[in-house]
Amino acid sequence: MPESRKRKIPPKLKPSEVPASQRVRGRIIWSLLLAVFGIIIAFFAVGLNYIALTIGALIGAIAGYFIGIQMVRDLSEK
Repeated sequence: MPESRKRKIPPKLKPSEVPASQRVRGRIIWSLLLAVFGIIIAFFAVGLNYIALTIGALIGAIAGYFIGIQMVRDLSEK
């Protein structure tokens, strides 16, 4: 018997139940929301320092992006 017939068949991936437009929207919404929270926290922490506000916004946006990705993954697994 050929070796290829003994090979295990890979599991089939089911398509995501969340539409692509909604997946992108989730990432963008969470990124914007946490970027605004990052700006607010930086403003109350250091005042009107533009560098700190920018860093707070970037950190918030990156965190929101990863939260949005994880949320979409969790929704697609159910």
